[in-house]
Amino acid sequence: MAPKNSCHNGDWKNQRSNLGEMIVMAPYQSFHIGLLGLALASVWPLSACAITPSFPPAVEQNQQVNGDRQEVQLAQNSDTYTFETFDPNSDEPKLNGKVEKGDVSASISYRQEKHDGYESWFPTVTVKFKNKIVATLEGSESPMPIALLQITDMDRDNPYPAVLFATYTGGAHCCNEVKVFTSNQNGSDWSVRDFGFFNGGPHPAEDLNNDGWDEYVEVDNRFLYLFSSYAGSAAPAQIWALQNGQVVDVSFEPSFQFIHRENAQSMEKDLPEIVAQDSEKNGFLAAYVANKALIGELDEGWQTMLKYYDRESDWGLTNCLEYDDQSNCLNEVKYDSYPDALRAFLVEAGYIEAKFEAENNTL
Repeated sequence: MAPKNSCHNGDWKNQRSNLGEMIVMAPYQSFHIGLLGLALASVWPLSACAITPSFPPAVEQNQQVNGDRQEVQLAQNSDTYTFETFDPNSDEPKLNGKVEKGDVSASISYRQEKHDGYESWFPTVTVKFKNKIVATLEGSESPMPIALLQITDMDRDNPYPAVLFATYTGGAHCCNEVKVFTSNQNGSDWSVRDFGFFNGGPHPAEDLNNDGWDEYVEVDNRFLYLFSSYAGSAAPAQIWALQNGQVVDVSFEPSFQFIHRENAQSMEKDLPEIVAQDSEKNGFLAAYVANKALIGELDEGWQTMLKYYDRESDWGLTNCLEYDDQSNCLNEVKYDSYPDALRAFLVEAGYIEAKFEAENNTL
């Protein structure tokens, strides 16, 4: 469920000014992935991560970067298949736009509502196939008209491109809501797939591994606030694809190892500074272990965590496994230690196997 909007700020110019603090100007250093301008926000927002993987030469892109601390960021895409309503160089939003590729086209428009001095914006996307309307969707309410529309080749099992629709819903560190319109094999039936809600703002899909098909890259939002505050949280990269019409997490596929290895190298550089802190270590170490697991170095990462974790912190040691419809916890579990809680989380999240046993459970 999307969080309640909490960023209503009156007219567009005021919204745009406040947005600069949340989306346009990243207040913390970020690490960058050079392919087609892609730049992932720092997995560790309080450190100086600088990642530049060795990609094949790419066409030079514009370099306006969006995003706050944990957001996956992307330089503004200059191709004709992407339309963004937010222009950081303009005092006015672009409320209408259209993209098209072959037999597929998509358009976006906004309607505005005002209540008690606050503005709400509602985007509507219309998808056409061979000039016939095949899908119409009104997106989530937003305190400002920020959205991205992209026609993208994401599904190798589909002869037709998909339409990616990403909107900024507002809220603290939140939210980029991502949906994809995709068709059946002959284009006669179109449906919507939810990628989900992610921290930060909209950005396009990109071909990360040069296989001719675009992926959607984020940081794994499950790590945020889990074992530390937002500022102390870190997260590994999470990569999504569209396969046979279904949204699939492809983070563990070998072709994306270069991303996780670059991130691991960056985190190794920051490790001494982080573990020297009196608190907020555990949020970083959770992502550190997960990233080590992604590159086949789980045992080493686990032993490092055991050596440095904050034994005084109880953040994340209590977890609710089931809620009722009133958000009351029905099934609460309490862990004896941070390693126990971390292991349970990483098993549930798929980073490690349930049979994993470290050589040493304590140091």
